[in-house]
Amino acid sequence: MYKHKATMTDRRYKILKLIANGYKNKQIARKMDMSLSNTQLQKWRLYCYLGEIHSSLDAVYMGLQMGLLKKSDLAEQIREEINDFEVEKQM
Repeated sequence: MYKHKATMTDRRYKILKLIANGYKNKQIARKMDMSLSNTQLQKWRLYCYLGEIHSSLDAVYMGLQMGLLKKSDLAEQIREEINDFEVEKQM
């Protein structure tokens, strides 16, 4: 478990939405006019807020579970990956 206690900020929420739309770190950095290292830090803090998260897919899944995202917010590819993830969890 992470030791850092993070909060959800507007910036981190925007990053979560961009992740849900399939953006990668460099694309997020450009879109939000941030450095790549700051983007990675904010993404790590977002993961801390969401719980024991280790991947973008986990972050999107937890965002859905917490009501921060809706399936309609997701890019088609991400939506398919989430559906596969949910099927695996049921097995």
